[in-house]
Amino acid sequence: MKTRIAPTPSGLLHAGNAWSFLLTWLLARTQGGTVHLRIDDLDTARLREEYVEDIFASLQWLGLDWDTGPRTLAEVNARYSQRLRLDTYRAALEKLAAGKNGEEPLLYACACSRGTVKRDARLAGRPGVYAGTCRDSKIPWRAGFDHPHPAQESFPLRIRVPGNAQVTIEGMREGTETLFPGRDMGDFVVWQRNGEPAYQLASLVDDEEFAMDCIVRGQDLLPSTGAQMWLAERLGCRNFRAARFLHHALLLDAEGGKLSKSEGAVSLRALREKHAGPGPLLAFFARRLGLPCRHPATASELLAGFTPNRIPASPLAWADFCRAIGPP
Repeated sequence: MKTRIAPTPSGLLHAGNAWSFLLTWLLARTQGGTVHLRIDDLDTARLREEYVEDIFASLQWLGLDWDTGPRTLAEVNARYSQRLRLDTYRAALEKLAAGKNGEEPLLYACACSRGTVKRDARLAGRPGVYAGTCRDSKIPWRAGFDHPHPAQESFPLRIRVPGNAQVTIEGMREGTETLFPGRDMGDFVVWQRNGEPAYQLASLVDDEEFAMDCIVRGQDLLPSTGAQMWLAERLGCRNFRAARFLHHALLLDAEGGKLSKSEGAVSLRALREKHAGPGPLLAFFARRLGLPCRHPATASELLAGFTPNRIPASPLAWADFCRAIGPP
């Protein structure tokens, strides 16, 4: 097994991140696999050095090690930043643009504002799914690909996904599962207005190149998996198409929403400042996993008895942890 932990340094990590990282690590360590640390740092608008440092500090505090990937901020910048791989992402986009003989062009430039996208999706009765407003746009797709001059207008690029598109993935627990990217994602963005790859393309290209064969994600990213698998079929990505997936239940806040950096969820840094070690948080996770270790001091103590079938199907409530331990 080869899997990855792939945090985004757009804010401080929170307990929901810790839950996903822990499950990834437990799967790899109990099945003789390796863990790669990939830091998804393309979002330069929100990128901060302190957020990258927080990733290393949080993993160390949790006791989660990794086999390949950066160990320091300096290594990220010198060898592992996604910004060093822009040519690889561009090559993938060029391949999508080339398509096949006689095939309808897959890429098109989108001139819609965010407000227009939301309005048209709502009017179409599919909130959150692009309504295809610019599908017949005459704007050359390269207007959203070539790095624009500051005085020139640029456009994000979307990929044309048939409404009936479907893909299959191999789940670690569920077996083969069918996903519907045309229904759930519509024509999603593959290249951003700022001239850089969108998440769906960059994540797929990285997983393919680093030969990941086990991908652990929250259930909220199931539509993204469908979109990326559809891209993988267009790009001929053998590794990604053969990978197994585990989409785990989320850790929810008091209102029933997922913990989120953008929503100011409790951070792991706050927990580190209150607790000398991760014991209380690990104990909370151990109870939900039904593991025998009730008072773990390190993540390695959760290895005994862990199997993928122990991962709960229902969400975890952050309020349960707060009631037991008290808020940070």
